[in-house]
Amino acid sequence: MQLVPEYREDLERVERFNLVARVTHWGHTVTFLLCLFTGLVLFVDGADWLAAIFGGYGGAGLIHRIAAVFLTLFIAFFVIFDFKGIIDWVKDLLRFGKNDIIFVMKFPLEFLGFPVKMPPQTRFNGGEKGNSMVTPTMVILLVISGYIMWFPSIFPAGLVRVAYPTHDIAMVFATLMVCMHGYLGSFHPGSGESFWGMWKGTVRKDWAQHHHAIWYEETYGNKAEEEEA
Repeated sequence: MQLVPEYREDLERVERFNLVARVTHWGHTVTFLLCLFTGLVLFVDGADWLAAIFGGYGGAGLIHRIAAVFLTLFIAFFVIFDFKGIIDWVKDLLRFGKNDIIFVMKFPLEFLGFPVKMPPQTRFNGGEKGNSMVTPTMVILLVISGYIMWFPSIFPAGLVRVAYPTHDIAMVFATLMVCMHGYLGSFHPGSGESFWGMWKGTVRKDWAQHHHAIWYEETYGNKAEEEEA
């Protein structure tokens, strides 16, 4: 069984994500997973086998901090080199409306294999908008609480105490969202083409028209041509 659909160069394709967005996404993927697995060494009791993979508890702690720094740098990279993209992303999230609510309500049926007609979606569908709201929030909480825990002497004691449970709770929610996003964005039947959008930057034109009709029309369709004229 082929989990991710074949990349078809013989079909017309449209750009979905630019290079900066893709570098940021995959940079965050790698650094988050490193932070997750090295952090689990400290979070889960009896994780000696996991600590051994990273050269012991000391090695896991060192890799955790290095990965956290690079995760932070990828955020800065995104802000510096594609601030307009962030603004456009936020604007799309603020368009959350009736079609997105219907999408979220119907998606469990589609997930289970039932034939469902979804309303037209913008650049990000209702589920992706939800992920885009929750995951970055959790990452920001992880970064802030993590640095407070790393340098406790320069922060108020009360803030340091709050940072520990905040870090743990944000980690749990972020991990759940990343797992769902990874499956739905790459391996779920019908949505796998989105993997190529984030890997190579483009998706099939027909897929974009079907899954993100509003975005396609505004970006590449008649509406876009009228605005350019």
